[in-house]
Amino acid sequence: MKEDTKKKTKRSAKERNAEDAADNGEQKGFFSSRMAIVLLALVGLAFVVYALITLSGINSQIRERREQLNAIKDEITVQEIKNDAMSKTYNLTDSERSAYMERLARDELDYVKEGERVFVNVAGE
Repeated sequence: MKEDTKKKTKRSAKERNAEDAADNGEQKGFFSSRMAIVLLALVGLAFVVYALITLSGINSQIRERREQLNAIKDEITVQEIKNDAMSKTYNLTDSERSAYMERLARDELDYVKEGERVFVNVAGE
């Protein structure tokens, strides 16, 4: 009977050692799979942060380009207005052209006709 008890005890110890080894293997596998999940999550987080930073930079570049585009559109509008004025001047008849030149000479260059008197308001009003 004592031998049977010793065998049971020995078997139990062997079984316990096997169970402990199996448990250690499960824990080791569990630990490594948990570590893999954590590493994967960190890599994913790093990718998301990188993507957000990149998108932010691209968004600021788009904003700058839109501002440049709007400034160029404004310049185009001003140039088109100047072109229209020039084409109107170019298409004037001879009498209209001479009247236009006379008006330019008087207004912008302060010319006067021969024999004409010019009065200047010195009060500045």
